[in-house]
Amino acid sequence: MSVLVLTPHLSPKDVPSGIKKSILITNEQGIVSLGERTERVRELIGQEAVLILCSQQPTNSDRKLLVECGVTEIITPQSWSVAHIVERILGQLILGGDITPNSCGTMCGGTKRLRDLYSHIEKVAALSEPILILGETGTGKELVAREIHNRSGRPDAYLPVNCPEITPELMSSELFGHEKGAFTGADRARMGLIASAGKGTIFLDEIGELDIQSQARLLRVLEDRKVRRVGANSFEAVQARVVLATNRDLQAASEEGRFRRDLLERIRGFTLELPPLRERKADIPILVSHFIDKFNDEYKTRVQIASGSVDYLFHYDWPGNVRELRAVVRKAAVYADNSQYLNSLILQESIRGREANPLRNVVPFDPAGDTWRNLIDRAQSIYFRALLTQTNGNREAAIKLSGLSKSQFFEKIKEFSKES
Repeated sequence: MSVLVLTPHLSPKDVPSGIKKSILITNEQGIVSLGERTERVRELIGQEAVLILCSQQPTNSDRKLLVECGVTEIITPQSWSVAHIVERILGQLILGGDITPNSCGTMCGGTKRLRDLYSHIEKVAALSEPILILGETGTGKELVAREIHNRSGRPDAYLPVNCPEITPELMSSELFGHEKGAFTGADRARMGLIASAGKGTIFLDEIGELDIQSQARLLRVLEDRKVRRVGANSFEAVQARVVLATNRDLQAASEEGRFRRDLLERIRGFTLELPPLRERKADIPILVSHFIDKFNDEYKTRVQIASGSVDYLFHYDWPGNVRELRAVVRKAAVYADNSQYLNSLILQESIRGREANPLRNVVPFDPAGDTWRNLIDRAQSIYFRALLTQTNGNREAAIKLSGLSKSQFFEKIKEFSKES
């Protein structure tokens, strides 16, 4: 990667040779002086290099002028706080392929949290141990499960099971099978889903919904690698790899007696935690691009993303995560204008319609799935981002408003900056 980040104060000695991409960061509002500055940067980096301007959102006419002055792409951060500037620039670099890997199977994203996840998937894929996937609704738990299977080298198929769809009365029969006459209506023997997965992978989604009796049976399957059908006196071998997922706090559920502690200890050894989209917003541009490509392939269209239309998406916290983003993008693609550009008005209206509260400085949480620590970590991140937005990135003013010491303040900033 050969990327140069520039501030408004630059000279020829600041620009080494061989630069392929430059990013000019400036909050300057005068279009004439901004145009002159970009022309100067273009002269310094040459005509072949990509020039990204990180600035205030320009009007359509100003955008055309800046492009004539040599700008390749214009991006606008959510605010002029350092965190938001870095987040927006990182998103553009991920989209441009400057940060790799930026995908893993059908998953997209190049933030550190996602790249760490890709690495963990690679390490655990070939194991036979059960894998527990944790994450909020819409974060892509099933995509991770599928990718684990795809990389496992297992000869048989991937079998997904959504636990909440099965009633507690039928759960044991569905998962473990039953013998003929084991209960009323059992007119023939049936192999359970776990055994029928063969040497493939069985994915038990929303494992927190399993009833206590089924939890006990599952624990025995994981311990002995054998399963006994309901009403049977003998066991059959289990060769499938078991992957489990939930959006619930299993630790809290075990303390409340709703989830067996011994089962939790058995499945938590290899745990993958998926970050919510609000904690990896820099992945938004590449996700939008991916969804548009999929839409075009599906409907044989040529929808494009208008310059600047992605910037607005950084202002929303996406409580529905990647699934919600996908729905919004596809709706905007359906209503693309005559030039086949993603309808940015639909994009913005869709997001506004989803906001339960017009105030962005609120802390979303799910009492059924969030621990106290999760909530505190999220609240701190939202608070300090809002504080820096309020002070327009002035950290001295932010320190004063926060009531923290200078060292305490910068320690907190360091914590949530690592997650970007």
